[in-house]
Amino acid sequence: SSGLPTLQVGRMASAARGPRISAAVGGRRTRGGRRIKFEEESPPKPYDWRCTPDHGKAPATSAATPKVDDVGEPPDGILKLQSSEGEVFEVRVALLWASSLIRSVVADAGLDEEIPLPKASAETVAFFLRLCDPSRQAVVGLGLHDISEEEFGGLIWLAKLLDMQRVFCQPLAHLVNDEFPDVHVDIPTELQMLLVRHASDTLQSAALCHILRIVVRAPMSKMYASGIVLAITPMIGSPDENVRVAAFEALMNFRVVEAKLVLLEHRDFGARANANRFLREATRSDETVGAVLQLAANHHSFLVREAAAKALGGIASVGHELAVQTLADLLADEAREVREAASGALRGIGGTDDPVVIAAVIRQALSKDWPVRSVALAVLAEIAPSKRELVEALATAMQNGGATMAKMSAARVLQSMGSVKELRDSTQRDSEEQRDNIAGAHGSPPSSLAGPRWGDESDEED
Repeated sequence: SSGLPTLQVGRMASAARGPRISAAVGGRRTRGGRRIKFEEESPPKPYDWRCTPDHGKAPATSAATPKVDDVGEPPDGILKLQSSEGEVFEVRVALLWASSLIRSVVADAGLDEEIPLPKASAETVAFFLRLCDPSRQAVVGLGLHDISEEEFGGLIWLAKLLDMQRVFCQPLAHLVNDEFPDVHVDIPTELQMLLVRHASDTLQSAALCHILRIVVRAPMSKMYASGIVLAITPMIGSPDENVRVAAFEALMNFRVVEAKLVLLEHRDFGARANANRFLREATRSDETVGAVLQLAANHHSFLVREAAAKALGGIASVGHELAVQTLADLLADEAREVREAASGALRGIGGTDDPVVIAAVIRQALSKDWPVRSVALAVLAEIAPSKRELVEALATAMQNGGATMAKMSAARVLQSMGSVKELRDSTQRDSEEQRDNIAGAHGSPPSSLAGPRWGDESDEED
């Protein structure tokens, strides 16, 4: 053999002709009829940004990419669109068939009905129809600087009215690509939001990253914010590192609850901490609490359950029944981090001597697993002063039997309570030490070395 590298070598010929190596695109021929197959560069893979599932648990199915509705074949014919001034435009049905409004009107009234477009000037309608031309020939030579802010407003309104935002945004995204980076200062914020939601796959990486940084700092309604978060979320798994980083930073800087709920599932610890801080400071709502409860109760990763449990301690109201039940269940979680997070949250929202909370925690304090018992007893000792004797009895029972770690946990619970038993034993030890000190000062032997005292029946009579 020639000693050449033989990556991905395959034998093709018979033994009589000797070994030969399969040809491959990108390989090169060497002496002896050998060809080397070099690995072709594989396409970049999506980045898995979610927390790794616990051992033996399947990851949650990611939300499927919404599919474009099958609108069927458009009928042959001409539509009549009427602007706000009354001017009528005739256009092929196929050009606007993506519009749910147009399909509904055609289904109800046929093609003979004129379709009014309120608040849409004739100039806006004509410009919109140019932008919807799939050939893009109508926008050749057009620049975004040629469109005034007022015209942009009219175009956006018409796109929303016809429910054709994606069709409208595609040609504009191409114009942004052609003129970036000079054009970004002229794009209205609302149009940038539409581009992120409906044309992110058309925008070039640099343009998309720049727009993401701007959009998340703009004031917007809750509905718009939810749409932006839905659009950005898939981008944090983009194979393009620049897009991935820009999307991640956008969600970190986006001060809306929806963005932070996404970050609670992120594998980056800083992202989960960022989300937790924001949720604790944000206005509390039942909707937010419900979303966090779902993550805490059902997520496949203990890291997310831990983060959600911590968040519940800050956003749920004191005595919130569903939050209390969920956190009490998490005291029995298989992950220590989750148990500790649930313990801390219950201390925060459990109140004092709340019978519902106490019943939920006692259920875990009677568990067969000592890690569950110990964390439940620690919570019970703090939230149920009236159940002091019960906690002491349970802790003492755990201290007298079981694993060494269980005994240590029980001792910590008793110590944290300053239990009567511990106090009595400590008082007795202090009394004996004081007596020994007095005896030593008078030359008498310490009590531990002295002879039997009265009433001591352990010694036999001489």
